[in-house]
Amino acid sequence: MYPIVLELKGKQAVVVGGGTVAFRKIQGLLEAGAFVQVISPEATDEIKSLHAANKVMWKQKKAEPVDYEGAFIIFAATNDPAANQEVVRYAGPSRLVNVVDQPTLGSFTVPAVARRGRLVLSVSTGGASPILAKRIRNDLLAAYPEDYEAYTEFLFYCREKLKKWKASSDKKQKLLHEMLDEQYIRSGEKQQAFIDTLDQKVT
Repeated sequence: MYPIVLELKGKQAVVVGGGTVAFRKIQGLLEAGAFVQVISPEATDEIKSLHAANKVMWKQKKAEPVDYEGAFIIFAATNDPAANQEVVRYAGPSRLVNVVDQPTLGSFTVPAVARRGRLVLSVSTGGASPILAKRIRNDLLAAYPEDYEAYTEFLFYCREKLKKWKASSDKKQKLLHEMLDEQYIRSGEKQQAFIDTLDQKVT
């Protein structure tokens, strides 16, 4: 396995299945900004609501090869192993395919993810124990609380600002390391003070 982080904003994602597992996949894809198409004869009320709100496109039918045309990423999330295997066969070897009940059949697996704004921490056990992966994910969420959401935005803003500063690499590195001081993690006031000082230097 080769771990990567995918940019899905504006990309077409196909979810085959309309149950609770499919809904969880859909939620993650929407959060990533993907254009989601759901293929399933039936769907949960949550998926129907998303369709009614024009947040996903739901095709109320069984999946066919034509449904995968233009898809960047595909999730086989039905409760029928044979149907999921059929998704892999029709999708072909060149597409990213995840099979929820048989991860080894697909081309990628989805790790347990801890999100704190721009901070994304993923955990995978290579299929050995999804429960362990979730437990470690929860440990990470406890270790990196919600303060990190604002903190990573602060880091991102300052780093982008520093790129425009016509100063030596040493000076930039010094500030980049200073931003990692723990005092900035939980103090919005100190973050703002740092930003104000930086804005004065970089015009």
